[in-house]
Amino acid sequence: MTVPGDATPHRVAHPSAGGSGRMQERQRQSVGVVLTLVGVQDTAVTVQHAGTPEASVAVRLGKALIYLNDRPTANALAFAWNDLARDARLLPREISSSLVAPLAGMAEPAVLIEAGGLPPMLGRVERPVGAYPHLRLVLGRVMFSVRDLGAYSSTTAAFRRAADCAVAAFPGTGRSTARQHASDEASRLFVAPRAVRRTSGREPGPMAPRVGPTNRITEQMRREA
Repeated sequence: MTVPGDATPHRVAHPSAGGSGRMQERQRQSVGVVLTLVGVQDTAVTVQHAGTPEASVAVRLGKALIYLNDRPTANALAFAWNDLARDARLLPREISSSLVAPLAGMAEPAVLIEAGGLPPMLGRVERPVGAYPHLRLVLGRVMFSVRDLGAYSSTTAAFRRAADCAVAAFPGTGRSTARQHASDEASRLFVAPRAVRRTSGREPGPMAPRVGPTNRITEQMRREA
């Protein structure tokens, strides 16, 4: 029996070439995740099962655990964060942690995310009227909302380490190609800003998308992967 709000997967039969039916799950929901980052993040980057079919690079940001399941994805994500370095100079050095204060009656959620096969990535700066600018980086159905310089610098550094660790996690995957070499070098060369002045918080203006380079890098890697 199905009740309102039941999240149980529903299975439907599809006829096969032989006339029998096979059961497949029908997708009935999608889950979006927003990670709001304030201040220097507690991060850790580790390699899991290097050189095996189960290899991955695990990136922990507080209570979010992100598994990167191939080297092109790790590199593209490092590119996406690095590409926002210029816009990150608009961020305040730090803001109040009240934005991420605990909620009464609810434990802080923890999330596990797996990414591979170059999911869509999009980065841009938001400039709300009368408030501090902030950055948004979207990875598939996951959105990182980056509120200050400490959050940006520490998270970008974690994904740069992940791109470096991917070399050990996925040995022999594209090491000889010019594309992979250029990707590795660019990930190391991009540097997040270390010091910026405080912004006034009264910086009006339209939203300034910064999606071109990130999209081009992702699309090129997808074509050549």
